[in-house]
Amino acid sequence: MAKPESRTNLASCFVATVFLILLLMVAFIVYFTVFKPQDPKIAVSAVQIPSFSATNGNANFTFSQYASVRNPNRGTFSHYDSSLQLLYYGRQVGFMFVPAGKIDAGRTQYMAATFTVQSFPLGTGPTPVSGPAMWGPRWRSSRK
Repeated sequence: MAKPESRTNLASCFVATVFLILLLMVAFIVYFTVFKPQDPKIAVSAVQIPSFSATNGNANFTFSQYASVRNPNRGTFSHYDSSLQLLYYGRQVGFMFVPAGKIDAGRTQYMAATFTVQSFPLGTGPTPVSGPAMWGPRWRSSRK
C-alpha cells in the first residue's frame, strides 16, 4: 500500500502539470488574439515623370514613385533586400535596388524611388493587328 505522503506528492505534480498546460494554452490564445501578426499595408501615393524627352524614336525620362509601408503589428517588421523594376513590353528599362530594413510597431515608413531611364527605342513592342482602327481597349469573350 502506498504511503499517504507519496499520494500527496503525486497529486501535487498532477495539479501542477495541469496548471502549466492551462497556462500555456492561455498564453497561446492571448498571443494570437492580441498580438495577431498581420501583413504590412503598402500604398503607392504618387508616380511622377518629372522629365521626359523623345527624339529620333528614343525616349529618356526620370521616373519617381512614392510609397508608404505601414506596420499594423505590435512588433517590429523586417523586410529583406528587394528591387523596383520598370518594364516596357516585357523588357527592363529601369531598375532600383531597395535595401533591407525594419519598421517599428505601429509606424509608417515613407519610401521614394527615383531613377533615370536612359535612351531606349520606342515602338519595339508587339506588331499591331491589321484591320479596322479601333479606339479603346478590345476584350474577347470566351463564350460562344
